[in-house]
Amino acid sequence: MSKTFAEKFESFARIVISILMIYLMGSLSLISMFSTTGMQTIEEGQDVDSVVIRIFKAQESVIFYHDDALINIIMLAVFGILCFLILPKMKKLSLRTELIFLTVWTLLGGIIWVNSSMVEPTFDSAYVTEYAKKFASGDYSGMSDTYLQEYPFQLGYIFLAEILYKIASANFGEPETTIFIQVMNVVFLALIYNGIVLINHELFEDKRIRHMTVLLFAVCTQPVIFCTFTYGIIPAFAFAVWALYLEILYFKKNKIWLGIVSALCLGLAVMIKNNNYIVMIAMLIIAFIQMLRRKQLLKDAAYLVLAGVMGLSLLPAAISHYEKKSETELGDSLPYVSWIAMGMCEGFRAPGWYRGTYTTTKFEELDMNQEAMRAYSENLLHERLDYFKENPQYRKDFFYRKFTSQWNETSYQSIWNNTVRKQYKEKGKLSQWVCYDGVDKVKSYMDFYTQLIFWGCLLAVIGCLKSKEFLRVSMPLVVLGGMLYHLLAEAKSQYAISYFIMIVGISAYGLCIGYDIFSKKIQRYPKIAKFFPEEAQTIPAPVPADVVPKTETGTKQTENSETSEET
Repeated sequence: MSKTFAEKFESFARIVISILMIYLMGSLSLISMFSTTGMQTIEEGQDVDSVVIRIFKAQESVIFYHDDALINIIMLAVFGILCFLILPKMKKLSLRTELIFLTVWTLLGGIIWVNSSMVEPTFDSAYVTEYAKKFASGDYSGMSDTYLQEYPFQLGYIFLAEILYKIASANFGEPETTIFIQVMNVVFLALIYNGIVLINHELFEDKRIRHMTVLLFAVCTQPVIFCTFTYGIIPAFAFAVWALYLEILYFKKNKIWLGIVSALCLGLAVMIKNNNYIVMIAMLIIAFIQMLRRKQLLKDAAYLVLAGVMGLSLLPAAISHYEKKSETELGDSLPYVSWIAMGMCEGFRAPGWYRGTYTTTKFEELDMNQEAMRAYSENLLHERLDYFKENPQYRKDFFYRKFTSQWNETSYQSIWNNTVRKQYKEKGKLSQWVCYDGVDKVKSYMDFYTQLIFWGCLLAVIGCLKSKEFLRVSMPLVVLGGMLYHLLAEAKSQYAISYFIMIVGISAYGLCIGYDIFSKKIQRYPKIAKFFPEEAQTIPAPVPADVVPKTETGTKQTENSETSEET
């Protein structure tokens, strides 16, 4: 039976996404075996400038280290085998049990960490939480500040933080610290973990993939440590993950309310952190391809439009809300092309990292004139593109270092964010050990763990290339968008942490593929093989909701006729 155009297009899209991700994850996996990017504060006298290594004095210093590849290979094998040993012991765990465990484990660990670190916000995180606190009490004087004119998109997160302040004040009195917001980050992180577990549960009939996802999240340290950073990254990504999960459910179950809630979550994700336009674009691509294949044009087109409208409207609505409340017009803001131009320039920390010379400082020099700033940024961008064209070796070095400075910085600034901020009070023993006394051990663990995740993700996208189920590339498509976007725009490893969390979820599929290969090879050694029992290696694609198979008698098989696992 010949394929329709829609089926061919879907297959083409899946193959392109998989191949691009194989290239990026293959490169990153290999790079991680030979080098690691470090992130720390370098004080006066600690900087080094030699032919061996360059370490710059900076509060946010990016350092490129070479690793011992042999040790990395050994530790990759050790971490992988440990996962393979634990996986069979999880086979009797139900979905409900795993979700409850992961939620309690994350909340417990996160709350202990937040109260041990006792971090007080500084710089951007301090600005947005202070605005939220004032707005919650009816003081909108901050709307006239230059900061909000330059960064009006921060009002989306400020809107969420204001709601949290009002809830906290109404129930516990006005908060004296931001610890409660950090605790809410932990709650949102638990929602992210649960959402990704549920995505894998829906996309794969092999329960081992779900078990592996829970295991990997249970031993993932970076996101929990990162929760002290009071910014929009974690809460926004929670809404993004659930928007994606509900979109997948919508296309599998054909229930309109799922599409509506998915679109709402997407709008909130973009409102809180506008980098989630990447997630929006990925979801719209998925929806468009599914619309072509499913031939339910009216319903799917309505969802497509609703998701786009929600994604584009809630952030402007939040900005407009505050302008009306304060009776203030924010006026011109930095044009988006300025961030792309800056991303193409050398930064003080690494290529493409933040440098106000090309953005806010220049904008103020031009009297906050948006058109003048746009012209300057477009000219700068053209100059940089011409320079890349004329200097191919420099271009390769620039993007190599920009890419590795973000994705191979295996702490994703989680530890750094707990050392450069002010303190409400002295750190507890746990935080003191993680951030200072035992920091080398913690970073080594993060490095070995992340290498395992990278290789697992590589195996997963190879599996996606062979699979015929398009929805399995949903999370890889989001990660692909994040990687490509941050190759162009501002680079910063803490922006990569949300995508890293998704990479962990993707890698669970790859590690199960790795388990099948390993267990098959090890069967020739019975004494060892008993610890790695062979499992069913076929991971069938779920049947799309609009394609209902027939039984041998010719009657239609309904969803209710199948035995489903408890939820």
